[in-house]
Amino acid sequence: MLVFDLRWLLFALLLALMAALWVAGRLGRSTRAQAGRPSWAGLAPELEQAPFGLLLVEGARGCRYANPYAQRLLGLPPGGGLPEATWVTLLQEDREAVRKEGGATGRYRSVPLAAGRFIHWWLTPLGPLDAVFLLDVTLQRQAEEASRSLVNDLSHELRTPLATMLTHLEVLALPTISQETGRQSIALLRAEARRMARLVHQMLELGRLETTAELERRPLQLLPLAEEAVAQLAPLAAERSIAVSIEADTPLPLCPGDEDRLRQVLLNLLDNACKYARPGDRVWVSLRREGQGVRCAVGDSGPGIAAAHLPNLTRRFYRAAPQEVEGSGLGLALAEEILRRHGSRLEIESRTEGAETGTVAGFVIREA
Repeated sequence: MLVFDLRWLLFALLLALMAALWVAGRLGRSTRAQAGRPSWAGLAPELEQAPFGLLLVEGARGCRYANPYAQRLLGLPPGGGLPEATWVTLLQEDREAVRKEGGATGRYRSVPLAAGRFIHWWLTPLGPLDAVFLLDVTLQRQAEEASRSLVNDLSHELRTPLATMLTHLEVLALPTISQETGRQSIALLRAEARRMARLVHQMLELGRLETTAELERRPLQLLPLAEEAVAQLAPLAAERSIAVSIEADTPLPLCPGDEDRLRQVLLNLLDNACKYARPGDRVWVSLRREGQGVRCAVGDSGPGIAAAHLPNLTRRFYRAAPQEVEGSGLGLALAEEILRRHGSRLEIESRTEGAETGTVAGFVIREA
């Protein structure tokens, strides 16, 4: 999965501009009052607004200039000096190396910062100074990691259904196979094909979510979304003799959100509740005003989930239910990622003992 960012194009164009200015400074230094020291005064406004960082470094820890992008990215202290940090040590190594090499091509490095951030820098000598160009690539790195994780997880999870399908295809090719065995093999092939289709679809959905910068959030009413989700799951509930209801405060405030994605969260929670509840159990959706937002919850009177499973339920492919219950183990992971993009999180409570057992999965969406 490729992630393209226009900032890279801007970065390249601005590097070319700065390189041209450097060459012009070298060619014209004999006519300047301070030989070898180019003037940055004419570019100051542009550099202050540039979508990349620029440092002009001199001496061991001196910083002649840092534009706002670089100050924010590196957390530079006031006073013009560089802090005590690992990246400063790496920068000094690159400065020394590029001077020894004559500075013909500059020097490039990818550097980890604190709190999981990553930057790229390119530095080149500029007279007595060293010019360091910086770009925050944290989002790109996160997208790359998410893509690698998606491919690894998907390939791992597809091995079992693929092996099962290959085995039953071999069984169907046997000349002495009985009709009953053939029917069983075909049924298993269909079931594994459906499982693979679910896995691929949900993994692609999760991958798109993890590599998308922002969701489109607009003010919306959550009650109609809940009603649509309940209507869509009604046939499954009726098939299993499960009663589904909605409880809501009125009026509810408008809440900013992505309508399709929040509907997907409610559908996933309702689907789980209906699948794991027993015939005769109840499933309900609750919408209550809470502070400056709305608390949404999907509950059931089913057998509940053991406490040991609760911390792992939103992990990819984690399943607390028996294997005979259809599922990919991705529904709650998808719901959690969607809610994270809405500034919320999924909270799950469950009881497996006592007169009233069941599970409640809820979240809060803050109002606009």
